[in-house]
Amino acid sequence: MAFAEEIRAAVGAVTGLEMLARDLPRETRVGGLVFYPIAGAMVGGLAALAARGAERFGALGAAVAAVGVLVALSGARTLRDLASAGWVVAGAVLLAKLLAVARLPDDARTLALPLAGMLGRWAVVVQCYGGSPAGTQGSAVQLVGRARLREFGWASAVAFGTTLAVLDAVGLVVLLAATLATLGLRVLAYRRLGGVDGRVLGASSELVELVVLGVLAGLARR
Repeated sequence: MAFAEEIRAAVGAVTGLEMLARDLPRETRVGGLVFYPIAGAMVGGLAALAARGAERFGALGAAVAAVGVLVALSGARTLRDLASAGWVVAGAVLLAKLLAVARLPDDARTLALPLAGMLGRWAVVVQCYGGSPAGTQGSAVQLVGRARLREFGWASAVAFGTTLAVLDAVGLVVLLAATLATLGLRVLAYRRLGGVDGRVLGASSELVELVVLGVLAGLARR
């Protein structure tokens, strides 16, 4: 029963279905961090299916379909969080993500999108592990600094193990890039805000997704 509620918390947080987690206690929402990478991979998998169905419209059509599904399934929350730094920044990240997905070969797109979704949500778990929240309001207050070794360890094991199993040595490059982006944003958040808030969590997901897609697109073309 506890696992089912934690899964519900994760799905509600990762997708736009916030009502799934609305009535859950803080402990359950924190426990749900374990399943963030899995929920993110599922969202990425649906985006990959959309891209596959739109391949007849060319690489750009597939990219538009995939990124559109990513935005829709998240309720556009992560993109709005990123827009707190300016709509120009959010637009630039969205455009870069479209170009990265379009540059991926068709077969590589099927793997890249679930991995990007998974690592993007793993980045959220990292930001919730240790440290302190910025401010006293918002859903991030219930998560930031409250993630335990259980959540961080299992989420990292799933994310790293899956990436290495699927990509082998290339996975090391992808994981290094995702880790540096996550930690870099964390350092910036603490310097600018004194901690992590909901906007930082959403921006972490968006930026790490972009980094993973960009790295894989660059490597696939070599």
